[in-house]
Amino acid sequence: MKLVNSIFLAASLMTLASCASINNPEGGPKDEDAPELLDSNPKPQELNVSTRTITLDFNEEVQPNNLQKELLITPFTDNKYQVRLQKTRLELVFEEPFEENTTYTFNFRKGIQDITEKNTAEGLGLTFSTGTFIDSSRVSGQVVKLLTQEPEKEAVVALYPTNDTLSIRKSRPYYQTQADANGEFAFENIKDGEYRIYALTDKNNNSLYDNEDEWVAYKAEPIRVTSEEQEVVLQTVRIDTKRPLLQRRERYTDRFVANYNEGLERFVATSAESPKDTLVHKISPDGKVVDVFGSNRFTGGKALLTALDSAANRTVDTVQIAFEGKRAQRVIGARLKANGNGTGNNNTVSEGQQVTIELETPVSIKTKEPIRLLADSIEVARLTYPDQVKVDRSATELSFVMPKWTNKIREATIIIDSAGIVPVQGAQFSKPAIQVTIAEARGAGSLRGAVKTEQKNYIVQLVDNQYKVKNQVRNTKTYNFRNIEPGTYFIRVILDTNNNGKWDGGDPELVKEPEQVYLHDKPLEIRANWEMEEDITF
Repeated sequence: MKLVNSIFLAASLMTLASCASINNPEGGPKDEDAPELLDSNPKPQELNVSTRTITLDFNEEVQPNNLQKELLITPFTDNKYQVRLQKTRLELVFEEPFEENTTYTFNFRKGIQDITEKNTAEGLGLTFSTGTFIDSSRVSGQVVKLLTQEPEKEAVVALYPTNDTLSIRKSRPYYQTQADANGEFAFENIKDGEYRIYALTDKNNNSLYDNEDEWVAYKAEPIRVTSEEQEVVLQTVRIDTKRPLLQRRERYTDRFVANYNEGLERFVATSAESPKDTLVHKISPDGKVVDVFGSNRFTGGKALLTALDSAANRTVDTVQIAFEGKRAQRVIGARLKANGNGTGNNNTVSEGQQVTIELETPVSIKTKEPIRLLADSIEVARLTYPDQVKVDRSATELSFVMPKWTNKIREATIIIDSAGIVPVQGAQFSKPAIQVTIAEARGAGSLRGAVKTEQKNYIVQLVDNQYKVKNQVRNTKTYNFRNIEPGTYFIRVILDTNNNGKWDGGDPELVKEPEQVYLHDKPLEIRANWEMEEDITF
């Protein structure tokens, strides 16, 4: 009987516990409101603060969200703290007292959110002083990418007093803030003085510039921060100090292949026995693969490979080249090669457009008419060599201009004379025919104008909407860019201070600033068969 009563009592208690459990109510509108700060201790702008506990009271229950990383305390302090939660109250309890006579600013960023829908308390901050006044100096501005002038959103902006040895590479900033989605930033309530200023795309969220994948901005000279309004523009660059690395080598009968860890800007190969003779080579579109070809003067042996990346980092490798094994079939037979003028993998070309055919191996031309064009199985053109058909230095690419047809042809076949275009080594091509679609010609446009400036050395660039350079001129008072594919473009000017013909980027020591860039203030719409004029002033 006692056993039965005990079981009944346990079951009753479980039922009561189940009925008393608290669940979020179902239905009703979704909570989209961020937590609202009702009170704090200390109060905003309060003076003579001596407490070690920061208390924040909200209108709803809150929780920390990666607060140790999100909370920015300036000036920087390594005073550790614990987080305590009491429903709508959040407390930060510090181990040590704050420094005397110092204005502190707490920027919580995304560090506090409610517990229901995790709405973040945006823009939450608190400023107070342990002394008798609040520091009132300020500085604001914008962070942009130097070469595109686009906003560098959420970049960390850092200040270091010039009277100490702190470094952004090794020490966290004395003052720190974060740019918004427009790249705009502002420091308030900081101490009057001279500071070194930086901006950083802080990928590992440690407020240090310790990763070359991060972009950094800096000024060569310190800025003077006062209570007067001051706008500073910080322009980020990526500083690359790592040399290209030759990661893998491949040997074939028709080429030696060098594989690098990054894209190359320039490459030179020479024979160790004849250093003045440059070897024939071809760089892949991404710059990471280089094919080195043999010739009558170089059939193999020791060679020097010099590789430079876009930051002019240079590496020289001594390699033993042997042309052996099998023929490299990088391209099966032949194919159209994307050349920046509209030719792509869909094999669509326009009349009057240059067409490039990539072959799988070096060839020699043994015929006067190496290429025929067919439409509906009927021959419509024969192209002659070397007047119409050109061969590149590596002898792996043929190029010609697609004829303009008198009648409308929408499909064509490019026939390569496999008997007249002979591989230097190995069997003839297995797929000499290429099917193409003839697109309706859109025509090209042009852009010209005057260059109004007092600068002596500069580079005027035409860049597309991805900021890739399409054409450029140096140190001229006018520019004239022709044969431009229709689309959106920009004019960019590099102030070529040392007149070396290229843009010099950031300094690894963060002392010498990158060469400055001017971006014309409006996009230019280039139309087919249209000549546009636009003067630029800088």
